[in-house]
Amino acid sequence: MRKWAICFLCMCVFAKLMSMVQTQQSSAYRAQQTEESNQSDTASFTFMGVGDNLIHGAIYYWQQQAGDGYNFDSMYKPISKYTNKDINYINYETICAGEELGLEGYPLFNGPVEINDAVYKAGFNWMSLCSNHTYDMGLEGVVKELNYMHKNCPDMTVTGAYTSKKAAQTPTVIKVNGLRIGLASYTYGLNGFKLDDDHKWLINQISESKIKSDIKKLNKVSDVQMVTMHWGTEYQTTPNAMQKKYAKLLNKLGVEVIIGTHPHVIEPVTYIKGDKQDTLCYYSLGNFISAQDHNENMIGGMAGFKLIYHFDTGKTEFKNVTFTPTITYYNSNFKNFKTYTIHEWNDDLAATHLCTVSEGEDMTKQWVQDYVKGVMGDLKGIKVIYS
Repeated sequence: MRKWAICFLCMCVFAKLMSMVQTQQSSAYRAQQTEESNQSDTASFTFMGVGDNLIHGAIYYWQQQAGDGYNFDSMYKPISKYTNKDINYINYETICAGEELGLEGYPLFNGPVEINDAVYKAGFNWMSLCSNHTYDMGLEGVVKELNYMHKNCPDMTVTGAYTSKKAAQTPTVIKVNGLRIGLASYTYGLNGFKLDDDHKWLINQISESKIKSDIKKLNKVSDVQMVTMHWGTEYQTTPNAMQKKYAKLLNKLGVEVIIGTHPHVIEPVTYIKGDKQDTLCYYSLGNFISAQDHNENMIGGMAGFKLIYHFDTGKTEFKNVTFTPTITYYNSNFKNFKTYTIHEWNDDLAATHLCTVSEGEDMTKQWVQDYVKGVMGDLKGIKVIYS
């Protein structure tokens, strides 16, 4: 009888312990399910972007004279450590369709195809081929550039120019971390060139009706929309009325991010408030690389942010939004072209820069910092990197 009572007591204790374990397992399972559910409610991606890839003849002149072929890997190497984001963007101010069409500098541009190889090796995976110089070599130049990119840079997404009407009418959407990101690019014009009626689709040009139509289609097939705009007034560090008008329009249409280029100088960054969402707008990232010869044209910007999208509300939030100054370097012999960020820039480089040696212009780190501060002003929710 006593043994039976002890046995019964042990069974009760065992049952109680098993019940407690099952409860704990159930609670842990529910917590895991809740965590997984919360995770699936959002998706995010990281972004970096730079301004105009402006290939003047001076950039390839010495290699052209040597006649030993072209290699521009070293020109982009200093920036390659920053192209580790999900999306790494660059704007092609000028096409690089190669020697077959004849290499040209200002005012009608065409660079070596090896520029494309170097950009791709440096880690960029989104480029806009949509500027006022995109049509400098006509239809053949655009098609050659695009075909080269498709063949030799397969992971590069190109927006703003197309090889067919069907491609032009198909929204560009990339998938990153479970998020559908819609991309589009537009330019204010083509330096007086006109596309014939059979090729109006070749290059996206800014117009209210086209943008409304395109973004409406893009909204249907993507969660987030990012648009690049080649706009503004050259050498002006403040946005003009046209830029502000279209920035508001894009915000109204639901676009989350605007990346601007064309002025060859930097312009401020801002949030455009809207009923649907706020739009992060970099009005101008300036030049990324060029052979222009004034200190203000040597200063560009690197955009950076993390975008978080909430599937349940369709709302977007931004984290770690930054503007990092970039500086194009070359010496007084128009050699050794490279682009650095403010992190690497120093007064030894400044002292040998063409703008200092030949033009007598200040390129010191302090000048760069002061210049950027003067353009950017007091930004809210956006961190400008100064050192």
